[in-house]
Amino acid sequence: MLSQDDLDRYLNSIPPLPESLKACKKALDDGDMIQLADEAVKDKALYLYFKNIVNKPIFGFSKEVKNMRQIFGVLGIVKARQIFQSYFTCMLLPKKWQVFNLTSSQFNEIQASFIIRWAEILKTFDIKDKDYETVVTLVPAAIAVCEAIFEDHIDMIKLIKSQKNISYEAILYKLSGYDFFDIVKIIAQKWEIPETLLGLLSDIKTIDGSETSKDKKLLIYLILLINYEISQPVAIQSGINGLFEFTCSFDMDDVEYFYEIMSRVET
Repeated sequence: MLSQDDLDRYLNSIPPLPESLKACKKALDDGDMIQLADEAVKDKALYLYFKNIVNKPIFGFSKEVKNMRQIFGVLGIVKARQIFQSYFTCMLLPKKWQVFNLTSSQFNEIQASFIIRWAEILKTFDIKDKDYETVVTLVPAAIAVCEAIFEDHIDMIKLIKSQKNISYEAILYKLSGYDFFDIVKIIAQKWEIPETLLGLLSDIKTIDGSETSKDKKLLIYLILLINYEISQPVAIQSGINGLFEFTCSFDMDDVEYFYEIMSRVET
């Protein structure tokens, strides 16, 4: 079990929103894509991050997109906001993944996939709230934090995994007293996600398929999306699928509609 001092150290390593990116955030909040591009290009790391993400195959561009104004023009405000938020996750990433069998490129692919698919879900439900747009970026960020927590105990974790059929989520709870979505909520607080959305995330472990409110229904689709992503080969091969153990049931109409939405992204 981690000591409280160890746990505090991990959680305090999650940085708040960087001061240097406030101009970009303001431009995003104002919906000023030109100003956003002009501010973002001043930060070389941010520019390279956007360029690398946007030119992933899932975005479907036949030619490489390089100009920052062009990048934001083709992205639109929703995806730009999501990618900007996911950039904060870079501050949490290890130099080399040691517990989960991932590369930086594969992790970026996972981020891009979450962003594209979640944007399609929000579009389907006509959700235009910027906080809902960025909530999906918390999931990859929490994966990076779990890697950091596990890294200091890697020998013990490998020994446990070699002897027992135990999930990474169970190991995380034994080490820290937190489960994966507790880590998600801690990051959300650090990144100043509104209380209403934090409350919604608190319900994720008790949600069931009978929910009818729009907010709770959206939460079901977030869980379905996570289930979808962790069923992909890279998630299985890397081991990150072992961070999630969902016990909720789903209405088959929701499942079918979810896969209908996903099919639009594939085409």
